[in-house]
Amino acid sequence: MIQIEKTPKVSVCVITYNQEKYIRQCLQSIVNQQTDYDFEVIVGDDCSTDDTRLIVQEFAQNYPQKIRIILQENNTGGTKNYLDVHAAACGKYVAHIDGDDLMFQGKLEAQSQILDSDPACTAVWHRVDFFDDAGGYCSGNGADLSPFSNGTVHFEDAIRLGYVSVHSSLMYRRSSARNPELSGADILDVYRTWDLLSSGSGYILNDVLGAYRVSATGSISANSHAKMSRLAIEHAKHFLKTYPEKREAFFLFSISNAIINAKNIRLTTFCFLKFAIRIFVFVSPQKIISNLRDKRRIQVPWKKREQRPLQEK
Repeated sequence: MIQIEKTPKVSVCVITYNQEKYIRQCLQSIVNQQTDYDFEVIVGDDCSTDDTRLIVQEFAQNYPQKIRIILQENNTGGTKNYLDVHAAACGKYVAHIDGDDLMFQGKLEAQSQILDSDPACTAVWHRVDFFDDAGGYCSGNGADLSPFSNGTVHFEDAIRLGYVSVHSSLMYRRSSARNPELSGADILDVYRTWDLLSSGSGYILNDVLGAYRVSATGSISANSHAKMSRLAIEHAKHFLKTYPEKREAFFLFSISNAIINAKNIRLTTFCFLKFAIRIFVFVSPQKIISNLRDKRRIQVPWKKREQRPLQEK
């Protein structure tokens, strides 16, 4: 008799590079998830030079029915590793997590239920706690999600704000994700967000269902602020060509970032300002101020404390 393998409902994609300090805790938080369905875990190691690969292989041996691994022969960079891992997913839904972050119990079940209940929903995020290696901590409940009515995120909201939630909290409908059209270029989290919401709505769960590590040693997402700013502008240019009717939202995105960068005395101010001038749309000063307030509301104010609540999760 031929044994037919079940297709997992959810694929959890993990990308990692030189994260031997963190990857074990990350993977354990995933395999500990309790669900009413089968899920797979795909781990992509980008040719780590520390013991990350050994730990990943150990987990694959201990959970052979659940974990698949992609071991890059050369260091390909975060973007290619990310795309390779997500391309290997075969679940109806795909959850992403970086190898230095954590899932809390109930995350996969809660997000998949939202996608099950609303066929028009293409992406689901949730609140996350923030912590660092030095013991710093900030509760994810500090974010004000009022800019998203009833937790719903629309394409235009994601454009003007440029941020919804940390990427490690994302679960999306695989059928709604398209391959990036920026050949040979790096992509930021915002690219995937805009792509998913261009074909449906999103949702942010009010529950804290994960933890995001701030300033992790060896983080694969560590890029200069200037490089990320330039990439964000390139992404905005790309999407604006396809969705010219969203010009006002992209203008709010660019002028708001220009103001924030100017306040922080960053050279990238001129990059955003140049783009804003190029796509100028008249909007009232009140609308710009309102957008700046919304951007500040949804961000968790990072501050350090002595608490260690993560151990209680």
